[in-house]
Amino acid sequence: MDMQVKTYKTRVSVLLMSIFIIATVAPLLLALKEGKVIVVPIVLLVLVLLVGIIKIKYVIDGDTLKIYSFFWMHNDIDIKSIRKIEPNRSFACTLVSSPAASFKRLAILYNKYDVVYISPRNQEDFINEINKRKCKEKE
Repeated sequence: MDMQVKTYKTRVSVLLMSIFIIATVAPLLLALKEGKVIVVPIVLLVLVLLVGIIKIKYVIDGDTLKIYSFFWMHNDIDIKSIRKIEPNRSFACTLVSSPAASFKRLAILYNKYDVVYISPRNQEDFINEINKRKCKEKE
């Protein structure tokens, strides 16, 4: 039986986005104040990155979890390889190191040593869907 494809958008943290914007835009505004022309392309790049962050999504398709982050990054995880899913609110895991736009994250431990941090909006439903598909694999 074919399982329905389920898509989960990322949770977007206002605090995390504020930190990102302040850290990138504040220095640019100072440069603009000093008359530096290079600011415009950098501001455009920052806007593109913000759109990319907001577009992060997690797709459960059959027995595969597909993680789409930014515009070009894509990671597939075999659901059978997932060993554990646990809540994680670590500040050490930043946007740079994980496809999550929120501090309220899930750590997905898979294979022997791999881990990825994600932040689906409806974490409970996401975990239930992964567990349901893992059980289907065992049948």
